Amino acid sequence: MLDSLQPLQSESTAGVIAGRIREAIMSGVLKPGTQLGEVDVATSLKVSRGPVREALQRLVQEGVLVAVRNRGVFVPEFGPEDVVDVYLMRRAIEGAAASLLIARGSTGLERLEAVLRRMNVAAKGKRWAAVADRDAEFHQELVRATNSPRLERMLGTLIVESRLCMAALENTYRASAELVEEHRQLFDAIKRGDEAETAVLIRHHMNDAADRLTELHAARAVALGLRDGTLADSATHSAINDTLISRATINRPRTAKKFVTLDKITDGMNVVDNPT
Repeated sequence: MLDSLQPLQSESTAGVIAGRIREAIMSGVLKPGTQLGEVDVATSLKVSRGPVREALQRLVQEGVLVAVRNRGVFVPEFGPEDVVDVYLMRRAIEGAAASLLIARGSTGLERLEAVLRRMNVAAKGKRWAAVADRDAEFHQELVRATNSPRLERMLGTLIVESRLCMAALENTYRASAELVEEHRQLFDAIKRGDEAETAVLIRHHMNDAADRLTELHAARAVALGLRDGTLADSATHSAINDTLISRATINRPRTAKKFVTLDKITDGMNVVDNPT
């Protein structure tokens, strides 16, 4: 009888190491431009170099890290073009996930609603870092609810890349109370099975994020006197950050939906967020 039981699936050491590195990037411990050497990582985690090498190779293949010939492996530095690419892909993946959930009857959303409640609690306490964490968790749970390992795997990489898009701007991109309401509206639309409204909300949510981040990248590049929009590693200054935080780009109402960045790319395309 016991022969019918399936063996436990234990994650490999390389898998655990890759997970730790992802978490460090998500939390901001590993910042854009940080080099990850096999010896340093192995020493820090008290493991041998073999699984570290495998973990780094895996993360490079996923796009979470970048390998530079004759230099090593680094946490990538993202600019405006990366922001557009990341949020365009997120819009497609999360739109597909939401459509799939609605087609299945919008059931099994309890965990998604629980994340929304935690986000609301964090916002009421003005714990904006926690709001940002719950933001990422909400979108991951949205895709996880589809039970599609491929959609979940793709979004997992994009969530890390989204954090890198924000990390490059240090403290200039902050969560707000309005963000919670956007997620509440999205959850409600999915729950009642309104596919058209859900598509519009996802489009607005991703476009708004892409527009804000690209504007901040451009503004910060100008403030630093950089022409190509590339952000320097250590040449950041608190005065520049404070100036950008006060800009209308951040403080404008999130309901002011004037989207440019992603719509320029998708104009004329038959994309997920334009259901017929």
